[in-house]
Amino acid sequence: MHKNKANEKIVELFIRMVNKYNALEKIPVKIGSRHSIYHSERHMLINIGEHPEMNVTEFAAYLGVTKGAVSQAIAKLQHKGVVKRYKKSNNDKEVYIELTARGRDVYNNRKKLDEKSLTPLLQEINKHPSDKIEFLINMFQWIDEYLSCSMVKMKAHANDHT
Repeated sequence: MHKNKANEKIVELFIRMVNKYNALEKIPVKIGSRHSIYHSERHMLINIGEHPEMNVTEFAAYLGVTKGAVSQAIAKLQHKGVVKRYKKSNNDKEVYIELTARGRDVYNNRKKLDEKSLTPLLQEINKHPSDKIEFLINMFQWIDEYLSCSMVKMKAHANDHT
């Protein structure tokens, strides 16, 4: 395939994947009888369970979103009774998040479901040699960095024309 055509196909597939992922984000999953959580909230919950030592600022940097986005997600999860905020006694400025008992139950259930649902991906990855897997990882990292730079440029451009 010609590289220009390959580039077009990669962009087309990437946009399609982003659109599907965005649609997935809008599908809530029941947790108990009163509440549902969305994919982005489940993702946040998993990250809180995996990284209990991170504060809100560190979560924002790790996830590639704003502190405000993290705070909003935490507020929703806190309202649903699965996380709580706290401050350490030696640092009154930083806000940390931890899972509640209910949150740990949801976290453990999600981990089991995620392992099961990601099995086909692992099986597909296992079909390929390490160098191809490494290439794919490198491409996703490059795309991540490219999008970060594009966001900065777009914001600067938007501010120049306001």
